[in-house]
Amino acid sequence: MALLRMNNVIFRILLIVNWCCSFIALNASEIYPIINEDNSVTFRMRFPEAYEVKVKGTMFEPSQSIATQAGVFSTPGKKNMKLEYGCWKYTTKPLKSGLYTYCYEVDEVELIDSLNSNIMREGNEYMNYFIIKGGIGDDYVYNTDISHGKIEEAWYPSTIEGLGQRRLMVYLPNGYNDSKTKRYPVLYLLHGSGGDEESWIDCGRLPQIMDNLIAQKRCEPMIVVMPNGIANRVAAPGKNPNDMTQKSSSVNIESMLGSIEESFVKDIVKWIDSNYRTINKKEGRAIAGLSLGGLQTIYISLNNPDVFDFVGLFSAQASNAMTKQSISDVEKFSKDWEALASVFGFMKKGKIGKRVTELSKIVSTGNLDIYDNLDEKLEVQFANPPKLYYITLGRDDFVKTLNDNFRAKLDDKGYNYEYIETDGGHTWDNWRKYLVDYLPRLFR
Repeated sequence: MALLRMNNVIFRILLIVNWCCSFIALNASEIYPIINEDNSVTFRMRFPEAYEVKVKGTMFEPSQSIATQAGVFSTPGKKNMKLEYGCWKYTTKPLKSGLYTYCYEVDEVELIDSLNSNIMREGNEYMNYFIIKGGIGDDYVYNTDISHGKIEEAWYPSTIEGLGQRRLMVYLPNGYNDSKTKRYPVLYLLHGSGGDEESWIDCGRLPQIMDNLIAQKRCEPMIVVMPNGIANRVAAPGKNPNDMTQKSSSVNIESMLGSIEESFVKDIVKWIDSNYRTINKKEGRAIAGLSLGGLQTIYISLNNPDVFDFVGLFSAQASNAMTKQSISDVEKFSKDWEALASVFGFMKKGKIGKRVTELSKIVSTGNLDIYDNLDEKLEVQFANPPKLYYITLGRDDFVKTLNDNFRAKLDDKGYNYEYIETDGGHTWDNWRKYLVDYLPRLFR
């Protein structure tokens, strides 16, 4: 077994050495992937010792679809590359305009492309990307011919127990610092379960989209605030000065217990109004979120009906999976665990023990009342309705049934909303497009 582990380590080291040497083996003047004249894309990489190399990415049909009660969840497709003259090569069919992410699979080990400096992060994963111009992709590029806004980080005092200060990112449009008096509307933009305050900047291309749309007068200049929506995190991985080893989590029970929704306006909105030149009233505020951020958007706006005049739900988790019964079950399990751990101290050690202790504390400080009385809160919100209540998702999205049920509730009461159903599923490819469509509708 020890020999097997050693061989595996040696194999991975050889892969990385080959990966790093690819610049030398290939023509150093060429940067891959190459976007050809017909918008096909050529990938090329040197892994001479590899048995099999695949390119995996969003430019291919999903390789795996997992059926759920609510719909379908898909993973990116992959294609086998061919070994030609010591290099592995693959050329796609012509692609539509857009942004595509990819990586290599070298004998089942995933590696990013050393010949492509365009890298983005989603949670704990890194991937390369390329952009095909001539359509929606033009909104995602960094345009050197226009003026650019500014991204800055900020730390604000949080009332969520045990967190102290939390980090958020702010986009300031070009011209913000040229005037000491001009005020701007604000969009609060929320990420999903696997994300953090940098997700809309990195994967969502928020700065590029804002710069391009403002320059073309397709949307109003605005401040965009991107907070961290994970209730037990103060910042993105590597950004918490008190815990540089912290990683993202794709299962965030703690973020469905009301803490984010309950603290959002009193912590974030009031702090932003105090520290930036905002239009400090309902018509000057918009909010939108994807997936988990969509759930938070629903209930932040519901519980603060006089704060936001524009509400956007992108593939929203339109119903909270954490019911009071499930919370009760978690509490009982936590108490039983703590009782055993008081006798068997080793149970508090390790990832499981720490996680149970953490959840026990979060559950006890949550505020599930945020999710109560949906019908009554909708009635209050739509008595003086938002100027825009915007719902969009793909027809293959696994949250579609949840959204259909939520829309049926709105329809039953005759509440006005905008609904757009697109192709595709629960993906950044869709969420970037939804943002491009949503922005021009704000603050007009």
